[in-house]
Amino acid sequence: MKRYLLAVAAKLAAAVILGAASLLFMSCFYMPGVSGAKARVGLVLPRSIAGNTSSIVLVVGGPGMGTITAQYSYGTTSATLSVPSGAARTFTVLANTPSVTFRDDVTVDLAPDETKEIDLTPTLFASQIIIPDNGNSRIVQIADMSGTGSTTLPASFPYDVDFDDQGRIYVATSSGISQMDDITGANSTPLTITPTSVQSIAMDRAHGLLYYVGYDANGSYNLWRMQVTPKLGAETPIIVGSAYSQGIAVDSDGFVYMAANTPAVLKIDPNTPKVVASYSGNFMDPWDVLVNGDFIYVSDYTAKQIVRLTKNLDFVDSISGHGSDSFLGPERFVAILNKPITVIDEANFAQGNRLVSFGDMTGAGWTTYEPQISAGVDAFQFFTNNSGG
Repeated sequence: MKRYLLAVAAKLAAAVILGAASLLFMSCFYMPGVSGAKARVGLVLPRSIAGNTSSIVLVVGGPGMGTITAQYSYGTTSATLSVPSGAARTFTVLANTPSVTFRDDVTVDLAPDETKEIDLTPTLFASQIIIPDNGNSRIVQIADMSGTGSTTLPASFPYDVDFDDQGRIYVATSSGISQMDDITGANSTPLTITPTSVQSIAMDRAHGLLYYVGYDANGSYNLWRMQVTPKLGAETPIIVGSAYSQGIAVDSDGFVYMAANTPAVLKIDPNTPKVVASYSGNFMDPWDVLVNGDFIYVSDYTAKQIVRLTKNLDFVDSISGHGSDSFLGPERFVAILNKPITVIDEANFAQGNRLVSFGDMTGAGWTTYEPQISAGVDAFQFFTNNSGG
């Protein structure tokens, strides 16, 4: 369903994602330097986030110096900082919207009394966790698996969520697809598409293409795509009369992976278009697909497992749980960037509605989140279990 973005940004002492970055936003301070270098920093920010940027933070660090942190408002295009001279001075910019973080890092050497020009152009780096809570007709955003910062937005029976490279959110619903700036619903716009109900979407951020599967007014089930960045284009049918699928994903080379009800997983070249590989194996009910690095992950709801395949759809291994905790019924991989694999996991009737997060196929970092009904906030009601958890 999602091309899972694993950005490596290890130039600071700790990886900075939305939750951690917010700690930096609370203060603005300079650590005193001892030698006279200056940096003139040019900031080039995505235009699409102009109206919803909550903070822009510039962090400078390196061997033998304290960390310099400065905060700016959107619209800032340049800044001049005094920085201790020395080797490997790393400049990091973080631009936050309510739902995503953009980041760029540049490392330079600064000689005494030197003034250096540095350009930073942040790109999409991390996101909060955004969940289609279908039975409650809303999407839910949380910062982490403890439910920090839980925020909701009404949506008509949402099936799937993804981001484009500008950080905008796309929500697939029973009535089509909507594009919006962030979880606040700012600038929400319905896309003009043929399908009247969309089951799954997948963003090819490298090429600005949105893929989606759904039914048209004649009851035909098809795979489509539309150019969404840098500007909206016309939609194109890829496979007409395709196998029914709850979930699709796109890899970095532009191949589409479909969890089909045949049951099988299909690898599709959308430019031909044709199926170039398939795998059925021991699937009972393949539900969704995730691209993560060099592998394809498939949730199998009925078999209560997640299967890992190569990109040529060769079997690697599977996971059914961790320790004494087994999957209830893994379904949708949820929309997150630069965080562990997270899947909607639920059983029939009243056995559970929860998220499960884990780092790899050993189950490392296995964490669950199952909100209870309290303070007027309903627990999750996902796809098969709309009676609540």
